[in-house]
Amino acid sequence: MNNKYKVGIYLRLSREDENLGESGSIKTQRDLIHKYINDNNLTFIDEYVDDGVSGTTFNRLSFSRMIRDCESKKINMIITKDTSRLGRDHIEFGYYVEKYFPEHNIRYVAINDGIDTFSNSSNNDMLVFKSAFNDMYVKDISNKIKSSLYIKKVNGLFIGAYAPYGYNKDPLDNHKLIINNDEALIVKRIFNLFIEGYSISKICNILTLEKIPTPSVNKNMNIRSKCNHIGVWSQRTVNSILKNEIYIGNLVQGKQRKVSYKSKKRIRTSKEEWIISKNVVPNIISEQVFNQAKSIFEINKHISCVNNITNNLLLRGLIYCSECGHKITFRNVCGSTNNYIYGTCSYYIKRKNEKLCSPHNVKYEDIEFLILDDIKKHLNYVDFDLLKLRLENSKMAKCKNDILRQKIIHNNNELLIINNKIDIIYNDKLDKKISDDLFSRQYDKFQEQIKLIETENIKLEEELKRYDKNDISILDELVSDLKNNKIDRKLILKLINRIEIDEDRNINIFYNFTVPM
Repeated sequence: MNNKYKVGIYLRLSREDENLGESGSIKTQRDLIHKYINDNNLTFIDEYVDDGVSGTTFNRLSFSRMIRDCESKKINMIITKDTSRLGRDHIEFGYYVEKYFPEHNIRYVAINDGIDTFSNSSNNDMLVFKSAFNDMYVKDISNKIKSSLYIKKVNGLFIGAYAPYGYNKDPLDNHKLIINNDEALIVKRIFNLFIEGYSISKICNILTLEKIPTPSVNKNMNIRSKCNHIGVWSQRTVNSILKNEIYIGNLVQGKQRKVSYKSKKRIRTSKEEWIISKNVVPNIISEQVFNQAKSIFEINKHISCVNNITNNLLLRGLIYCSECGHKITFRNVCGSTNNYIYGTCSYYIKRKNEKLCSPHNVKYEDIEFLILDDIKKHLNYVDFDLLKLRLENSKMAKCKNDILRQKIIHNNNELLIINNKIDIIYNDKLDKKISDDLFSRQYDKFQEQIKLIETENIKLEEELKRYDKNDISILDELVSDLKNNKIDRKLILKLINRIEIDEDRNINIFYNFTVPM
């Protein structure tokens, strides 16, 4: 009878589990499961291993392969050591065990927890609680680790995967930093060049041309990267070095934090949340030198705000290089007879020596003349009666949109109600208030209702796509501006999405939408 089951065994171990000394190594799990297979005369098909992967995510390489094998019917039974090996996120765990596996006729067994979804064991009724406990376990561990790291940061101990540029981790204590003499010389040189008047861009070019390894190359952070610019110093890197207090002995930590123990996404924290420990790291430069660099940043910032004539350009921020996609940077140039505004590809400026792009040199006055001329030509052919008619049609479309959206919202509310009803009858089944047969019939009925509503929502979404939302939102304001032939910054932003210039100075205008002309 057991020959009908084609078994896939799933093995998982996270680094957190190993650090806690949990008796759940991959070998231990494998030996336990194979003994179960032999004792129950089952047919072993394949093994799926995710080693060093957290149970809070189900986006795992081997787990995904196992699910694909379920879809292709290569396996129809999954065995794990316990429920936590399958995963520790109770929402995802519940989806697979309560919905996906039953729908695909997959038998699931968690040996140590006594779970077998194809049996009537009372242990199966505890699945929802075991899942919740597994999730709470991860949250508890996360809080303990977070608290431990916080205390270490407050005590001035370094917490990080890589030592900052200019330092190495102390071989005797990974939470302490010692100076890397070779890198420290480069740090001192960067500060000296900046104080001597070299721009950050020029400093980057000097370091790159001299083939000085970048911080990421020195720390082996880009070994597997496919980026073509490994070894090229970036302005961001030099800028961060010049502003980092660690070089005067101050350790600043806690600049970022994870949004949740279940997510890898990190967000920046406010300065009030930073943990600053003064004089806990051997300094590379003096506080006087650091303050000199800081003063230069303040002066440059002031000059940029006061004297930058390009801040008032009509087309500022809209002009891009068509080859590399970076913005065209404009500057005021003093000629022999008059001044003019000159544009160059910003990426070419930063990477001039590496020849990663070309200059795309162009006069701003020429671009603005061509753009305004193109807009005026269009205005000469605007049929304002037709535009007004389209505006009215757009308003009608907006009304139709509102009706469709309200229907979708109503349907989504119905889905919430049905899912709540499913939760209620499921709890009634667990409490033995209703039979398994009654639960199954009610569940199937609710699933049919869900499918009908979801099908209707798909049709409603398709109908929504027929209407141009951009035209609806801005046509009303455009009519009066176009009619008055008033071309200002406000109108430019409504009409134009971006302007691209190629190497031959050809200009391509991307309008936000097409009005009837």
